[in-house]
Amino acid sequence: MSFRRQQLNSLIRNEVVIAIQKEVEFPSGCLATVTRVEIAHDLDRAAVFVSVIPTDKKEGALKALKAKRAELQTILFKRIKIMSLPQIYFEYDAGPEKAANIERIVLDDEEKGLFQNTGGSV
Repeated sequence: MSFRRQQLNSLIRNEVVIAIQKEVEFPSGCLATVTRVEIAHDLDRAAVFVSVIPTDKKEGALKALKAKRAELQTILFKRIKIMSLPQIYFEYDAGPEKAANIERIVLDDEEKGLFQNTGGSV
């Protein structure tokens, strides 16, 4: 990935987090976190990945984000001074959910005695 795209990913992520905090109202009891931003090679689109806790509220959280997409895009356009700002869109990031499931499986297996610590390094 080019240095410019990395910088733009980071800048858009930081600015979209601030804008979401101010502009988007999520369903009650919902915590949404921007995990990463990935800009297309042509710098035309930017996928904003969001994880949601609890996962059963992900539909409502994504609906709230998508409803405010145009407003968030306008805020980003005003705050980020570049010739062509990528269009943002929101995607659910299941990564944290998958990591939690793997951790749960490992802990369950340790409790069952399936893993043994032999003192060696992995």
